[in-house]
Amino acid sequence: MLNTKVDAELTKKAEDSFENIKETIKGIYNILDFTLDKDDVYFQMGIDNVTSLYQNLLELLTNEEGLKEFMKKFRKSEVEIDIPLDNITKN
Repeated sequence: MLNTKVDAELTKKAEDSFENIKETIKGIYNILDFTLDKDDVYFQMGIDNVTSLYQNLLELLTNEEGLKEFMKKFRKSEVEIDIPLDNITKN
């Protein structure tokens, strides 16, 4: 019974995280949409990157075996997760 409850909580947390990521991607798109002219090359480059980010996220989530192996490497710190954003980094 406890294991089922833990699994349900972890599933809910994962679903919430996915929804947060989707909202963040939509937010980035909206910022680009509000601030740049649709004919601007930077707008199109931004949209291409946002689209690629979402497609790769979906690919990662649907590749169950690959995701399991990736998570093993992640837990062993074999995967670099630090993404420098100017002077802001997330550990």
